[in-house]
Amino acid sequence: MIPAATAGIWIAERVPAPKATWIPRTPLDEPAHYYLVVSRDDGGALRAFIRNPEFNAGSSFGTRETLPAPDRDGSITLGGIEPDPRPLTFHRATDADLRWFYPRAAAAWTYHAPSPLNDGWKSGTLASVGMTEQPIHEFIDPIVALRNPSLRSPYVHSISIERHGTLVLDEYFYGFTAETPHDVRSAGKSVTTLLTGRAIEDTRRFTPASRVVALLPQYAPIAHNDARKAAMTVADLMTMSSGLACDDNDDKSPGNEDTMQSQSGKPDWYRYTLDLPMVSQPGTRSVYCSAGINLLGAVVASETGVPLTTYFAERFAVPMQFETYAMWLMPQPPLFAYMGGGDYFRPRDFLKFGALLLSEGRWNGRQIVDPSWIAASIVPRSAPEGEGDRYGYGWHLNRIRVDGRSYDAINAGGNGGQLMIVVPQLDTAIMVTAGNYNQYPVWRTFLPQVVTAVVRSCVR
Repeated sequence: MIPAATAGIWIAERVPAPKATWIPRTPLDEPAHYYLVVSRDDGGALRAFIRNPEFNAGSSFGTRETLPAPDRDGSITLGGIEPDPRPLTFHRATDADLRWFYPRAAAAWTYHAPSPLNDGWKSGTLASVGMTEQPIHEFIDPIVALRNPSLRSPYVHSISIERHGTLVLDEYFYGFTAETPHDVRSAGKSVTTLLTGRAIEDTRRFTPASRVVALLPQYAPIAHNDARKAAMTVADLMTMSSGLACDDNDDKSPGNEDTMQSQSGKPDWYRYTLDLPMVSQPGTRSVYCSAGINLLGAVVASETGVPLTTYFAERFAVPMQFETYAMWLMPQPPLFAYMGGGDYFRPRDFLKFGALLLSEGRWNGRQIVDPSWIAASIVPRSAPEGEGDRYGYGWHLNRIRVDGRSYDAINAGGNGGQLMIVVPQLDTAIMVTAGNYNQYPVWRTFLPQVVTAVVRSCVR
């Protein structure tokens, strides 16, 4: 049982133990906040769970019916809170501590135009681009009003909207701000294919039809190098149709992302991926494969002769006026960025990739990616098993029905609710970040909800 005296909200803080290296800087240098919530259920029994806005550690802790008795100083010590095994010591939360527990200090939201930050965005109001406030209120008001969360309550960290090239909404919750880089998880895969398209344009040395193994002779000899693997193309990697034994939705798949990242026998993840056995002919079956998208980084770096971090900075971050961001580096080779997801970007900077799609590859009049590559990237080319949508070159392609009309939605998506969504029919792009990691039933609802709100705001 849980002692009645422990009812209420408790807090613990710690700086996460670094698991990897980022460049230009490590983003995990601020304390994470863990809230132990002890409350009565409908039957009157006390239950406890953890809310952790940054990483959603509460999803692994679950709901508990027992807790250790408080220590002599009145604190409660708990262990086994993944992913960090170090014990946490909780004390009663003060009003000041609750900044990261409640979405906002106030339970009501008032619209205001985004602040200009000298990052290339032109700011304006919803009205200035023909949008109405009420549908946006209907999406954001419940986020801000949340005061009695459950283990599976939404954790929306930010929402930004641009229309006609003007930033008209830029809102943050749970202590996040416009200056806070956010883990975009697998939404970064879509950036990888933009990087690939730019490298094709810059080098003229390869195309989507180029064979991957032939482009990476430095990795010879390759295990399981049969005719099927030799036929695998750049396009097959971009559409998750490589034929490799690489399925992130299958824990037993040798190419599963977690399996690859946790093994130590082959610290070079490019070699690990190239050495995987084949399970199908390339281009015939599509499964969600992060390792395959990451392997595109080897192709880009090899063909351009430039480290991925430098190439991204020169071709995207600098001309697109990015502020603070961080790219995750693999164990081997040195300074090679992991291109399967996990980088940190400010939400309003990541939204600029949506602007590229709406402006034929331009940012503020500067051509970043060739228009033909943008067009080719959003053509439906595969349907990864279990994903429920179509897939282009690294972009999810959905059709959302709102009030009797259908709208095409192009999105870059990542675990936890990281969504950059483009609705071409309305010339608008949306960026959502969230913390519902490993809670797909929760965050899968964000895309239709936010698209519906924005459509209704645009269509009077």
